[in-house]
Amino acid sequence: MNFSFRTFTLPAALLLCTVLSAQTGFEELIRENPDRAAGVHHSYEYRPSAQTPAPAGYKPFYVSHYGRHGSRRNIGSAAERAYEYMCAAREAGILSPLGEQLYRDVDAIHEDHIGMAGELTARGGREHRAIAQRLYERVPRVWKDRRRTQVHVQSSNIPRCLISMAHFTASLDDCAPQLMFDFITGEKYIELLAHDYYDKAEISAASSALIDSLERVWVDPSRMMGALFAGDPQRIAEVIPNPYAFLYQIFLYGGIRQCVETPDADIFGKYFTLDELIAWYRCYNARIYNSMANSVEYGDHVVWAARGLLQDIIDRADAALSDASTTAADLRFGHDTGILPLAGLMDLVGPGDRVHNADASDSWQSFFRVPMGSNLQMIFYRKRGAEPLVKIYYNEQETLVRGLEPASGPYYRWSELKAHLERRIARFSF
Repeated sequence: MNFSFRTFTLPAALLLCTVLSAQTGFEELIRENPDRAAGVHHSYEYRPSAQTPAPAGYKPFYVSHYGRHGSRRNIGSAAERAYEYMCAAREAGILSPLGEQLYRDVDAIHEDHIGMAGELTARGGREHRAIAQRLYERVPRVWKDRRRTQVHVQSSNIPRCLISMAHFTASLDDCAPQLMFDFITGEKYIELLAHDYYDKAEISAASSALIDSLERVWVDPSRMMGALFAGDPQRIAEVIPNPYAFLYQIFLYGGIRQCVETPDADIFGKYFTLDELIAWYRCYNARIYNSMANSVEYGDHVVWAARGLLQDIIDRADAALSDASTTAADLRFGHDTGILPLAGLMDLVGPGDRVHNADASDSWQSFFRVPMGSNLQMIFYRKRGAEPLVKIYYNEQETLVRGLEPASGPYYRWSELKAHLERRIARFSF
């Protein structure tokens, strides 16, 4: 199979911005809760929704689950860069009184990161315990079946995933102590659960170029720079040569604040206007969508990565369908780079939607699609003498599969859903 990359250019972004200048729904969602501007760093937000009863006679008996780790600290340069900027500015004596306050807030968040960058926070543990508790309450029959007590658990070997796994399974164990858990991790499993993309380097470079170009269109740094700095403009420019790069790092620190739970260091609330938050989110959301989701530009090369994971889901589900199976659930714990390609490969309505990267925010929101603790759950139902049915939840919302007719409501015949998933895998086996 041959693919060709589409190139994103700044003129295209400028044209698109003209079309999208009117206020759209995502802006109101951020105004309702500014923490949503954090995108993939938004702490898990459970949104209760209606539950469609299973067709008459069908009972749940097996669960297949994938969960992103819960709320964590920043990783890589994002764990340090904002602090480094603020220290340099303070040493140079160019901070305004508001800038000094920002320095203290950045310092408070940075203090929590020392020796802990990338690690799960207490909030992340609570998120997974709550998700497991609701899963138990959603289908208690699965966990009470004395003939099915085995739970197979796979995890990325990254600590934040392992600790998320521990919280999730401990919560299930509290609810159903008869369950027997089989845990496994290792390099093999991070490859299975969050495989690298096809031509990842080019996608990463394109995503960086995308946000750089969109910032120049949607973000005006002048107000914040004027509020945070004082003194000789030339000296300020020497210390902060790229205001966009500086404010982007401050934006990332503001987003992670909710995960580390430092309420006094409310960077979003103290230093950004709502319009500025919305502008930064729009740029960041486009980058996340281009990097990990099913975009028109790079989606084929991203969803390709989930082939092995999806095949594992199919194979383990087939094994669990056997009357002799003792398996109640297969649980998997990984990353945003695992669950989003999986949603795209499955062609799920919502998280797997396919649009152009720069206009993703009109219909695809990272704060709902891939927050901390994102999860995909497949609940299997059976009835004597009838074919098994499957209902899919994404972030605990009933979710449909694009182009596949359900048997009833959001319930799919397993034979038809399996055939669809196998066709999707075959399409990307190049």
